[in-house]
Amino acid sequence: MSHYVTTHNDKGEATFSDKVPASPTQLPLPGGSMNILFTTHTTPTPVHNDSSIDQYTHDRTNGLGNAICPPNGTAAAIVSLQPDSEFPWHRTMTLDVVYVLEGTLELHLDSGEKRVLKQGDSVIQRAGMHKWVNITENGGWARTLGFAQPVVEPAVVGGKELKGEFIMG
Repeated sequence: MSHYVTTHNDKGEATFSDKVPASPTQLPLPGGSMNILFTTHTTPTPVHNDSSIDQYTHDRTNGLGNAICPPNGTAAAIVSLQPDSEFPWHRTMTLDVVYVLEGTLELHLDSGEKRVLKQGDSVIQRAGMHKWVNITENGGWARTLGFAQPVVEPAVVGGKELKGEFIMG
């Protein structure tokens, strides 16, 4: 997979940035990996200079710690889950748009509900506690394309304050 980011030259013309390697960087996740396609740290994003590209080149190599997007920005990523794996229960304080590129996934919610998502399906997650299970037939990988942006905090629903959580095991 090649990856390109555009910028502008001194004439204001669109050009391809030479600051971003065309080959992706895979960051390890439980049961898989993540390729950060782009991050922003402010919204709206400045495009009059390369500050957002410089920040992204740092994020794509070092990750975002326990977050999936910067506190005041956005993130786009491809997540790959190994055959027959689970991505543990977690909640991110983000609004996520998730599109299934490949494979079949079960999305489990803490209410006990679940849905099966196949290639071409999408889900919008609004800071919900959830886990992913790769149920792709014949031991196949599952891949999603996701976009995330922060939600307003504190978020209190039904008297419960929602917080970012990650539960291993």
